[in-house]
Amino acid sequence: MKKRLVLIMILIGLLAFGVGMGTYAWFTSSVTTTNNVFKTGILRIKNPGNGVFASGILNVDNIYPGWEGSKKITITNDGTLAFKFKLKDITLKSQNDEGKILYNGTNGLRVSFDKQNWYRVKDITNYVFSGQINKGKSKTITVYYKLPKEAGNGYQGKSVTLEFNFVATQTENKGWSE
Repeated sequence: MKKRLVLIMILIGLLAFGVGMGTYAWFTSSVTTTNNVFKTGILRIKNPGNGVFASGILNVDNIYPGWEGSKKITITNDGTLAFKFKLKDITLKSQNDEGKILYNGTNGLRVSFDKQNWYRVKDITNYVFSGQINKGKSKTITVYYKLPKEAGNGYQGKSVTLEFNFVATQTENKGWSE
């Protein structure tokens, strides 16, 4: 009989425990946020030719040995992100110059951005300009160019058409991978 009483008490205890656990609950609530939008910024250099294709910004005639000139070019940030920029290269598009001596000759055209350091046009690669340009802002750079005094008669009647290729990247990009 004692065994039976112990067994009944265990069953009553298990039932009471089960009933208690069945009614035990936590308060919970949930909410859904809607219309969460993530937009990327825009990194865009505006063409230096006042928004049109930058053609003929540096058209120059009748140059001669010892001649020098300059032209201001404005680089504008037409995007929404600040950027830094560089002159990636100057490419030769056409010429009436069989040996390409104006482009890469020993005494060919020279370009500078500070009038201190002069480069043959074919040698300019990845020339980084200092500072950044914030959205909606501009920076004016001066391009100096010359034909060295040492250019001789072989340079007469020659012409080249060049493309100045600028690139921009986010200011945080330390590696300049385009």
